[in-house]
Amino acid sequence: MVVTAPLGAVAPGLVFITPNNGLAPDGLLIADNAGKPIWIRPDTGSNAANFRAAVYRGRPVLTWWEGSVNGGFGAGQLVIMDDTYTELLRFGAGAGRKADIHEFQITPQNTALILTDTGVSLPAGGSPPPWQNWDCIVEEVDIATGAVLFEWHSADHISPDESVIPPPGTTPSPSATTNTLAGTATATPAGSIPAQAIPVYDSVHANSIELDTDGNLIVSARNTSAIYKVDRSTGEIRWRLGGKRSDFKMGPGATFALQHDPRRHPDGTLSVFDDGAAPSTSRAIVLNVDEAAMTATLVRSYAHPHGKLAMSQGNMQVLPNGNVFVGWGSTGYASEFSADGQLLFDADFSGSIQSYRCFRFPWSGRPAGRPAIAVDPVSNGTVSAYASWNGATEIATWEVLGGADSGSLASLGRFPRTDFETTLSVKPAGSLLAVHALDANGVTLGTSPTVTIPE
Repeated sequence: MVVTAPLGAVAPGLVFITPNNGLAPDGLLIADNAGKPIWIRPDTGSNAANFRAAVYRGRPVLTWWEGSVNGGFGAGQLVIMDDTYTELLRFGAGAGRKADIHEFQITPQNTALILTDTGVSLPAGGSPPPWQNWDCIVEEVDIATGAVLFEWHSADHISPDESVIPPPGTTPSPSATTNTLAGTATATPAGSIPAQAIPVYDSVHANSIELDTDGNLIVSARNTSAIYKVDRSTGEIRWRLGGKRSDFKMGPGATFALQHDPRRHPDGTLSVFDDGAAPSTSRAIVLNVDEAAMTATLVRSYAHPHGKLAMSQGNMQVLPNGNVFVGWGSTGYASEFSADGQLLFDADFSGSIQSYRCFRFPWSGRPAGRPAIAVDPVSNGTVSAYASWNGATEIATWEVLGGADSGSLASLGRFPRTDFETTLSVKPAGSLLAVHALDANGVTLGTSPTVTIPE
């Protein structure tokens, strides 16, 4: 990542993204405020999304979705890893279904809010329509046991005529925004619907689930441009915010379209990443949603100074200090703003690269393995060693050790950590080298293997 704006008073923490180009498998990346890597997961051949820090059973963890992507749908598993980068759990959705790419939230009760998808079966003896509706399924799953505690089907509650996306084979409305069609189903997802099935109509495209303060759920549906409050006891829709059938009067600037990532906050406001209400730019917004007066008013809006239009994806994270972290979806940017809208941090990883969501979280990682060292041959009386420790967050200094006997290596100097891999040039004192990773107090965090200086 290239940090393209001067750093301001950013919130504590590191940057979490899943960089991908839409074709090759996604990566997992934790980076610092200079855009330099802290942890890179080696490529596994799978796509990944929703990479973030979380808490599971009182322990800090990393979580993400991993699997395959076809036409905007995901079929995969949910992964939990501890702070030593050791995988703890990997699970899917209920009834043997694959988990969808769009959501993975761990609740305080150690359950997971997730999405999965399936085609809606045609009525027995009915005439097939020109398309098959796509059912977005919201689940709450007990992580430890896999038991499904709650299940809600969009096809049971949201009519396809609420969609702002035209059915397959029809012409888009002239009033549709320029990014309306992004992410619609153009092909049958592999393994989800029988080969003889008719084309899929992704009329809803659910993309986030939020646990509301009253225990009910807030579900975002991109392709209806609406947010739904779902009764967790009955499954009924309590209200619709936005879209064709909004129950709220939308105040000036409060209308959104093709949105992602609505989140409830302690003051009652709702943050939303608005992909497409404006025809040429996306924005992050905060809404005051009055459920008594049934009004929605714009509290704040955050736009990129260079006007980014996310054709898909995106998120908005309100940080504990009041700052706002925005992932600009398909544009390949991530920004942090002060509460009043001052741009404090702007990272560019674009050039065909994007990330479904981008986050900032405090994170302390201590890898289970050892630091790595590589060494060049001696040149002009000095030797260059290269030290790294993938995922170690507390390294302040590298100490180079050298000698002729691995049992009695002596210090050849200390050097500040400058990058994911730091170059250390020393005069050798024998044929062997190793490195200590030291924290800010000079305490040894780990020691590399001892290597022989090549001739």
